[in-house]
Amino acid sequence: MLMILGFILLFLIMIIGGDRGVISLISLVGNMLLLSLAIWLMAAGAPVLLVTVGVGIIISCVTLFYQNGTNEKTKSAFTAVLITMAVLFFFIYMVVWRSEAGGLNEIQAAEDDVLYYNMNLDINMRNVATAVIILSTLGAVLDMALTVTTSVYEVSIHKPEMKLTELVESGMQIGREVIGTTVNTLLFAYLGESLLLFSYLKMQDYTLETLLNSKILFQNCVSMIFGAIACVVVMPVAAVLVGKRINIV
Repeated sequence: MLMILGFILLFLIMIIGGDRGVISLISLVGNMLLLSLAIWLMAAGAPVLLVTVGVGIIISCVTLFYQNGTNEKTKSAFTAVLITMAVLFFFIYMVVWRSEAGGLNEIQAAEDDVLYYNMNLDINMRNVATAVIILSTLGAVLDMALTVTTSVYEVSIHKPEMKLTELVESGMQIGREVIGTTVNTLLFAYLGESLLLFSYLKMQDYTLETLLNSKILFQNCVSMIFGAIACVVVMPVAAVLVGKRINIV
């Protein structure tokens, strides 16, 4: 069934998306291979955070430059993503470290399969949790940054007389229009897949206090929250960067 759905997706992308759809599909496959490489390197003992940063930068390059070309829009979006993720990296690491969110959550630790796991792993689980949040956040940030830079660039083409402040305000206005949809997408993506889990917790008579203080809820929500924060932060950064690039050119 999974292969059938995959072929349907491939067919729709090629028919509806055309050449750009094929390029997007190649980028998707490339990013999946990069994530697989990151997992292999981490399992082989490579520094988790260093691998995460390297793979994240390469994924950003593939998504922006290969898929959308090298131009003022993608250059500005790439720089905005780097700045935003560099700032959030320290906050993500600090939150994960202080909350001790790495490793198995309560449900995973209670499963029978855990008895067959090898617990002697030479991997820092807090670093793994940080890597998961960073890579989960990256997709939404790339989308928001490119949306803002593309919008500002198109506005500048049709109205070349606009000043920098007007271009930035235009990008901010467009960002405000889509930020609500982006946050909703993140919300339903992370909580929608947890409906069965929440039903299970309800059946087990978990109290609200226990649920709110559980590791499993934190792991499910922290990526969504940081993703939303990153999208909000990258919006003005991308607008200012592309506005300055356009004015210089």
